[in-house]
Amino acid sequence: MPFGEQRTAVQSLITGQLCPRCDAGRISNPDIVGDSMPAQTAEIVVSTFITLRRNVKAPWHARQAIKIWLAASDPVRDDVLQVVSELVTNACVHVPQGRQRDWLKLRMGYGNGFIRLEVIDPGVPAPEPRFIPGQSPQAEAESGRGLDIVSRLSMRCGTYVTPLGRRVVWCDLEIPHSLPDQEPR
Repeated sequence: MPFGEQRTAVQSLITGQLCPRCDAGRISNPDIVGDSMPAQTAEIVVSTFITLRRNVKAPWHARQAIKIWLAASDPVRDDVLQVVSELVTNACVHVPQGRQRDWLKLRMGYGNGFIRLEVIDPGVPAPEPRFIPGQSPQAEAESGRGLDIVSRLSMRCGTYVTPLGRRVVWCDLEIPHSLPDQEPR
């Protein structure tokens, strides 16, 4: 199945219908089209993106999209699956529900030696407690480990708010370089 058809298949699976604003299997949300990846790193080429409904099935749908976007043999695929599950779950659990707030956007891009993942959500009306990388939650805590996992699996991660008030949580996962075959000693 060609890549564009795969994206369309995932889109149909996730939304149950094709978006009237589709362009080659991509769904765009007019509220976030103008948002761009941050410039903390070298140029990043957006590879693909999808809009999901924010509900209990969103982490599963996000993992299915990643499984189509990245080959099973990709060395970073397992880490990307874990990270996307954590980020999408956070967007579903911690962002208030409301009218026109039932969406999130998953975006994947490539930089020089890394994959950039972004989860964009409708944002929150008030500031939330900030995550401090490397500071693990207390042992008895029932939640709070997701962003710690993300920070440990990624080269760098962060968050920013767009001019439209959308929150973007992003991370860069290093693509391991394959070593040339070494001659036996």
